Amino acid sequence: MASSPLSHFATTSFWQQSIGLPVPVSDAAEPLALETDLCIVGGGVIGSSIAWFAKQAGIDALLLDARQPALGATGRNAGMALCGIAESYASAIQQYGRQTARELWQLTIYNREMMLGLAADLGVPHQRCGSWLLADCPEEADALAKSMRLLQEDGFDHHFTPTDPFGRGFLAGLHRPTDGVIQPAHFNRALIEAAGVPVISGAAVKKIATEGAGLRVISSRGTVAARRVMLATNGYSALLHPFFQGKVHPQRGQIQVSEPAPLVFPTAGYSHFGYYYFRQVAEANQPGLGRWLIGGARHLNFAAEAGHTDENVTAKVQADIAAYTAQYFPELADVPISHRWAGTMGFTDDGLPLVGELPDLPSVFYCVGFNGHGMGLGIKVAERAFGLMAEGSHPGIFDANRIGT
Repeated sequence: MASSPLSHFATTSFWQQSIGLPVPVSDAAEPLALETDLCIVGGGVIGSSIAWFAKQAGIDALLLDARQPALGATGRNAGMALCGIAESYASAIQQYGRQTARELWQLTIYNREMMLGLAADLGVPHQRCGSWLLADCPEEADALAKSMRLLQEDGFDHHFTPTDPFGRGFLAGLHRPTDGVIQPAHFNRALIEAAGVPVISGAAVKKIATEGAGLRVISSRGTVAARRVMLATNGYSALLHPFFQGKVHPQRGQIQVSEPAPLVFPTAGYSHFGYYYFRQVAEANQPGLGRWLIGGARHLNFAAEAGHTDENVTAKVQADIAAYTAQYFPELADVPISHRWAGTMGFTDDGLPLVGELPDLPSVFYCVGFNGHGMGLGIKVAERAFGLMAEGSHPGIFDANRIGT
């Protein structure tokens, strides 16, 4: 595989670089002392969605980010707006029950449509190219076949083929024709801009404490007095508050992107139960060319990738990803790699996000633990978290009380 040394690609994704991130932040700024109704901690897709909902509700808010918005997992994922979660529909029914699985799938559809609609409104690159779940082993092919029957019964628009739809060595495929792809870092930044909230970058939160009838958020850039706080910190949550220890587990995920190559895969792909995900990113102003983006192989490296909050790539995972390309997309195997990066995801024990209020800090709410599917679920789960905070509405299947305290 032709490539440059791994150390050259450890900190910035293709998406981030494409929109000029990171932006230099001065370390010489005066300490801040601010006041707001709502202080949002974390500037990824969850934090930006909360900010957007706050604007719609007329709530005064500001956002703190330890680095800059879109420098975390939202700016480091594959940029897919898909129906469903990593588990097959049949497996989800077995784990959560039919009603919850159906609700999850429908919620991802609502989330996808809202994301693609906002992307169109905000001028963010996106495409409704459909997606394929592609079985690379008999067990997965069987799970897709079972899922198709159940999806049909529940009214979801999926199409199953018991053979390889691309002639590449897959065993079966499940097509979701209305799924899409998006430039995730651009979307993240555009949504924050549309929300119009002040953003304080380089503001790592050190402590949140009660102060009178409100809260004081102490960060590396100064303090914020707030009536309410929303934590949108996902895989980093346990570093901020002990409540999340043992509840949100950081896991590192890795991706590589090639130089432009002829377009051979015009859709979004998931395979091996979601442990591989891939697409070609159309090259601007060069019709017929696209960059091959592929991530995953975490299942081959669970021990090495668990517990990480750093964004360094490793030779082993990168080689495993490349091997998958060579097996199923051999014409792309020798295309030079232009970008390699890693990101920190937050996983929960039951695979569902956590929405709630900290038991020891009333009025500090949280929306975390997206299990690698923040783009697929994030906006709609953030909407439920916002509803809990603003109106006291129940977050439903994402209620963190299901796991106890």
